[in-house]
Amino acid sequence: MIRTFIAVNLDPAIRARIGEAEEDFRIKGVRLVDPELIHVTLKFLGNVEPSRIDEIAAALGKVKVAPFTANVRGIGGFPNDRSPRVIWIGAEPAEPFGELNRQTEDALADIGFEREGRFNAHVTIGRVKFPDPEQRQRLPGLFEKYRGFEAGTMRVDRIHVMQSRLSPKGPKYEALREITL
Repeated sequence: MIRTFIAVNLDPAIRARIGEAEEDFRIKGVRLVDPELIHVTLKFLGNVEPSRIDEIAAALGKVKVAPFTANVRGIGGFPNDRSPRVIWIGAEPAEPFGELNRQTEDALADIGFEREGRFNAHVTIGRVKFPDPEQRQRLPGLFEKYRGFEAGTMRVDRIHVMQSRLSPKGPKYEALREITL
């Protein structure tokens, strides 16, 4: 089985800029994501038979969203800035990403994958593992400082079928298929 998800991968310059910002978020109990792994997840598929990867890629060939320019900007927390479990950066504009998600969901539902709930275009840059007084003190100020953070712009003209390999040193991602929009 292959742990699989569908993603928009970020340009290297955007990843580098995010990596610079992440330095301020090195706080006890915050697990940061390696900038090389940061992406916009359109859909998580879970464990998939290797024989289905070509079928998934073919289904995604039905996605017909015109290429668009995306902005990666602003840092915040889910579910909120005061008690975050996830530290994220927004991906805009919302409508093209939303349409990309809708069409991805439709294409994969046609081949038997269950639809997910609501979608919020973002990149995850960190996870808060456990509540800590230092986090409660520092994170709201950092979110305020980085509210206007600009990681950069990029052209979204392709999506990827990704494999995730989990290890004690963290996940490793590999693009299995690329689908041009």
